[in-house]
Order: sequence, then structure tokens, then C-alpha cells
Amino acid sequence: MKKTVLSVIVLVAIVSLASCTKESANCDLIAAKIIRFDCDRVIFQLLTTESIGDADWHDLQSGNRYSNVVSYYNTCAIAALTNGNYDTLYVSLKKTNETLYDRNCFQCQAMSDNPPQTKVDFTEISQSACAIEPKGN
Repeated sequence: MKKTVLSVIVLVAIVSLASCTKESANCDLIAAKIIRFDCDRVIFQLLTTESIGDADWHDLQSGNRYSNVVSYYNTCAIAALTNGNYDTLYVSLKKTNETLYDRNCFQCQAMSDNPPQTKVDFTEISQSACAIEPKGN
């Protein structure tokens, strides 16, 4: 009888703890490694097997070549999230041909040195691979 009661208590505790965690996780985010900060954009290499971005981009500053390279135009959002470090973030994106500037953030007018031609807008940016959605969303 004691074992049954103890088993029920353990089961209730597990279910209670599980219900306190976040309800769902979006694990469809793509790892995006920061290659370079330019004053008007952040240049990312998308770490995916899918072909997205410039296929063979040459960074004239470092001399390195990269595949799946894109430009993202909200330097303030990325700098605030990474404190200017060359981190890997996790993103959901859409390609665009527009130059996307954050109107609340200073953007310089200097030309980037050999920028990628593929421009993207991130619809979600996270520091973890699975963005956890709060319960009830």
C-alpha cells in the first residue's frame, strides 16, 4: 500500500512539474553565425544544409570564403542581443530585396566592403536553438 501511495505521489509530482514548464518549443530555427559587423548590416553564415544566401562569399577583411551568407540590416537588435560578440544565434527568416533599417537605431551611410547580395529579415531571433513559447500562446 505504501509503495502504491508513493508511486502515485511521484507520478503527480512529475505531472505537476511538467505542467510548469513551457508548453511548446519552436525548433525550426536556423543557426546563424555572425561573421562580421558592418556599420549598416550584420553578415551571417546560415548553418544549414539548405541553400540560402550567397553560395561562395569572400570576406575581403579576413580573406575567408563562406557559403550561405546573408546580410541583416538591424545592427542594433543584434548588438543588443550579443553585446557585439560574434555569437551564433538562432533565427527564422524571410528573404527580401529591400534594405531593412530600424528607424529607432542610428545607421551609418558608409559602404560595406563586399557585402553579401542576399538580404534577409529575421522574423524571430533567439539565443537558444529552440525558442520556447510561453504557455497559453
